[in-house]
Amino acid sequence: MMNKCELCGLDVFTRKHHLIPRSRGGKETADCCFVCENFIHATWNHNELRDTYNNVDIILADEKFKKFLRWRRKQAVDTIFKSDRGQNRDKNKYH
Repeated sequence: MMNKCELCGLDVFTRKHHLIPRSRGGKETADCCFVCENFIHATWNHNELRDTYNNVDIILADEKFKKFLRWRRKQAVDTIFKSDRGQNRDKNKYH
């Protein structure tokens, strides 16, 4: 559905991003574009999302996310963020 992404503010197709992953008991969602959601999941593991980055204001205040937003807002709306999907992160992310 075309909405305003709650993270980047662009009018794009959005989907429901669970602020706390469903696997960690999360129910609250935010309207989020694919690009922002992909960055979030490439940057933080499920425990970090549950314990620290569990609301829109905290995500928006993070320096890594601010840097990403500066890049994102310069891109065309249909730009796709490609990442290693966390391959460089802690391999034991589900502890």
